[in-house]
Amino acid sequence: MNHTDRPIPSTLRLERCERAPADWESWLANASGASFAARAGFLETVERVWPRARVLYFTARRGERLAGGVCVAASVRMGLTWARSLPFGTYGGPMVSADDPDPASVRAALAPAFDEWLSAERVAGGEAGQAPISAQLEPEAGPDPAWSALASGVRTGQAHVVDLTPGAEAIIAELHRESRRGLRQAERWGVTIEEDAEALPAVHRFYLDQAKAWRGHRPYPLAFLEALVRHPSRFARLLVARRAGRVEAGILVLSGGGESFVWWSGAARSSRQSLSYPSLVRRAMECACSAGDARLNLGASGGLERLEHFKRSLGAAPRPFWVYHLRPRRDDWVYRVYAWLRAARRLRRSQLGPRDAVQLTS
Repeated sequence: MNHTDRPIPSTLRLERCERAPADWESWLANASGASFAARAGFLETVERVWPRARVLYFTARRGERLAGGVCVAASVRMGLTWARSLPFGTYGGPMVSADDPDPASVRAALAPAFDEWLSAERVAGGEAGQAPISAQLEPEAGPDPAWSALASGVRTGQAHVVDLTPGAEAIIAELHRESRRGLRQAERWGVTIEEDAEALPAVHRFYLDQAKAWRGHRPYPLAFLEALVRHPSRFARLLVARRAGRVEAGILVLSGGGESFVWWSGAARSSRQSLSYPSLVRRAMECACSAGDARLNLGASGGLERLEHFKRSLGAAPRPFWVYHLRPRRDDWVYRVYAWLRAARRLRRSQLGPRDAVQLTS
């Protein structure tokens, strides 16, 4: 284990380690900016399925109590090291205790420690995605200055999130009449919904069929999704819609940080007729409320108005998030060749036109 201590005068102590601290999981449940991707189960699965990936945890403590943290997955490609906090476009970046008296100072303390590691590893690039921060905790939340300084650029995105405070029944009762009618249609068509990890291969086949239309999308292998669903912490659950006994659609819901996230899905073309997908989201909402989660995250929509409308129709509201594109910590010929190839690939993709990489309505 690689473990270093860096004392911060009077208040914070920074640490770095290769395994989640003993109090990591319990702390994440109420940490601002936390999500399922920071859970040990997700990161252990990443390391197990991709053996060359390396995960590190940076933490800040006030005394013995965790005040903040950030985790990163490092990988090597073409001889270059890349850092992602976290992989697969999930939220990472700095997380802070919800009750910390000065959250900005915690993020500011984590940033230089992270930057020192980036420089020591000569990281060629990557990103850190900061999850939406509760408006009640920080009303004027935006990109963090200390983390913006680590980046060559900051992109603002938008996720749609359902506030679960009123409870599932109250949320559904307040939906537009057409939305409630759509939920009833699945019932009339005889759609049943249950948790069923054994149906993952069937849902994955639907997903692969859909992914053929998503330019540039690299499908997740079945082994990775199976490892998530089989993890003993049960933070990943597969909800499945069936009609006449046959699998029609499924969604993978991952929990962490007081939030359930509809992260992955696959659906047969026939599911459009029965409207089984909205009913899956409804069940995810009910399960999240039963588990005591405060939010149901439906993810980003890639700027697709049709998809945004669908999420709003289910009670979700837009919330911003930020992606810090880490500037390179090396500039040798290997990196310059890679940068040229990458720019050429991006130009080719832009000439192909925008891709619909969102799975919810495909």
